[in-house]
Amino acid sequence: MFAYQLKKSTRRKTVAIKVHNQNVTVYAPHHVQKKVLDNWLLEKKSWVEAQLQKQLTLVDTKQYPLKDKKIWVFSEAINLTFQQGNTSTVERQQDGLLITVSARVKHQQQKYQLLLEAYLKEQLTAYIEMRLNDFCTLMQEALPNDLNIAVYKRKWGSCNSKRALTFNLLLIGAPHSIIDYVIVHELAHLRHLNHSKAFWQRVAQFCPDYKASTLWLKQHGMSLQWVF
Repeated sequence: MFAYQLKKSTRRKTVAIKVHNQNVTVYAPHHVQKKVLDNWLLEKKSWVEAQLQKQLTLVDTKQYPLKDKKIWVFSEAINLTFQQGNTSTVERQQDGLLITVSARVKHQQQKYQLLLEAYLKEQLTAYIEMRLNDFCTLMQEALPNDLNIAVYKRKWGSCNSKRALTFNLLLIGAPHSIIDYVIVHELAHLRHLNHSKAFWQRVAQFCPDYKASTLWLKQHGMSLQWVF
C-alpha cells in the first residue's frame, strides 16, 4: 500500500484523492475511519500508481534563469547576463537583459532574483493596464478598482467582490493572446463571480477561442514556472 497524507474536515461530504509532485493526499469527512479509507484506497491502487508513474515520466519544462541564463518574456526567450557592479540595476540591451548587482550586496543570487522579478512585473503590469483599458471599452465594463500582480502556484488570475483583479506574474512568459484570455476571464468575473453558464458565455463573446487558451495553459503552464 502506498503512503498517503490524510486530511479530514467536518465540512467534507465525500472522499477525494489528489496526486501531485509524487505525493498522495486523501481528503475525507471527519467521521470516516482510517480503516475504511485504506480499504477504499486499495480499490484505487492501480489508478494512484499509474498517476505516480505518469508524474515520474513528465519532462521538466520549468525555467531556471540563474542556471540557463535566459527567461521567457511574452513567449520570446530573453538572454540574461549577471554581473557585479557599483549599483544594482536591470538594463535592456539588444541581446537581452543585463542585471547588475552591487558588490556590497551580501546575498547576490537573491538580489538577482528580486531585480529580475521587479523588471518582469513592470513589463507585465504595463501590458495588462493597456489591455484592460481596451477590453473594458470593448466589453462596456468599468475599469477594475484595483490591479495587482502576484505569483500563484495554481491559478492565473483572480477577481473579488471589491472589483480588484490580480494576475499571476508567471504569465509574463506566455503569448499575448493567452494573457488576453486571462484578462477577459477575470473581467467577466466582475459581473459573474462564478463559473456559471452566463460567465462562460460572456468570456466566449469577447474571446471566442477561449477553450484553446485554457488548453494551452494546461499543456504549457509548467514551462511558465521559474526555479531560482
